[in-house]
Amino acid sequence: MKTPSLLRGLARRPSRARFGVSRAAIGLACLVTAACASTADDVSTDAASTASAQSQAASAPAAQTRAFGDGPAMWRMTDDDSEIYLFGTFHLLPAGLQWTTPTSDAAMLATETTFTEADTQSPEAVAEIQTAVRRLGLNPPGVTLSSSLGPERAASFGAVAQQYGVPMAQLEPLRPWLALLSITQIAFQQVGYDPQAGAESTILARAASENDTLGHFESAVSQIEAIASLDEIGEFANTDESLDQLADFAGFAEEMLAIWRSGDVDRLDAELVGSVRNSSEEAFNIIFKNRNANWVQQIETMMAGEGNYFLAVGAGHLVGEDSVIDMLRDRGFTVTRVQ
Repeated sequence: MKTPSLLRGLARRPSRARFGVSRAAIGLACLVTAACASTADDVSTDAASTASAQSQAASAPAAQTRAFGDGPAMWRMTDDDSEIYLFGTFHLLPAGLQWTTPTSDAAMLATETTFTEADTQSPEAVAEIQTAVRRLGLNPPGVTLSSSLGPERAASFGAVAQQYGVPMAQLEPLRPWLALLSITQIAFQQVGYDPQAGAESTILARAASENDTLGHFESAVSQIEAIASLDEIGEFANTDESLDQLADFAGFAEEMLAIWRSGDVDRLDAELVGSVRNSSEEAFNIIFKNRNANWVQQIETMMAGEGNYFLAVGAGHLVGEDSVIDMLRDRGFTVTRVQ
């Protein structure tokens, strides 16, 4: 799968390192970081004002196990008094898309505690996200997006922004990471994807209807801090890549969605996660490995106690080397794919 970026390749061919990280930037919006959907959705309107101001039974899933390729990937781990389902989500989806299956429905019904990556919906979380975006996503006085990118990259970025109906002036107050994710969010929205229709929204609504206890692995602010730190190591500001696929962004989005819906974990790893793993160790650790390790510690605590859990996190965290699944198996847990 060719992957679009929001910055046009200039005089030279893009390096493998930059290719991998920019690919993750697109993936962040739909597969990796839950706060991205909330952050970029907020910024799509916030940037304009900022620019103007400053410019069934617990055993049912096993009985109903479907063939791989017949639904988003899901795994199960269990011991004498604990049962955990790990479900890989897609953070932005077309409104009205049917993606649940009898197996995932049964897993949600069988578990009384639901975990997601982060709380991005409560009033307190929304306020914290907005504060973090302003703290980490806005340039200091005298600095603009154009000055961060340089004249050639800024011209390319401005052309892409204009393609999606966003004047470059509206993006000038933003740091590269936030500008990139904002345009990516807009691109997804223009082909019919809605952050309010992501898998987590359906899962949380289902959990509420079943009176589940809710939990989260981390804060949305910590997610934003992780993404923003990629600017500090130059992963967004220095990206020089092709815009070719943005001409067919609908096709790109459709392909990403098909990979997720089919549960093709090998392809997901190869096309998204593996490209980051193989090109930038520092970025891979920030986006995936460090966070996965933190979540695995919490899952170990769950398994040491008792209870039934449905864990819904971005699908990119559950595939390949140093994934949550990989780390759990390395620690001796039996993790069985059930969808």
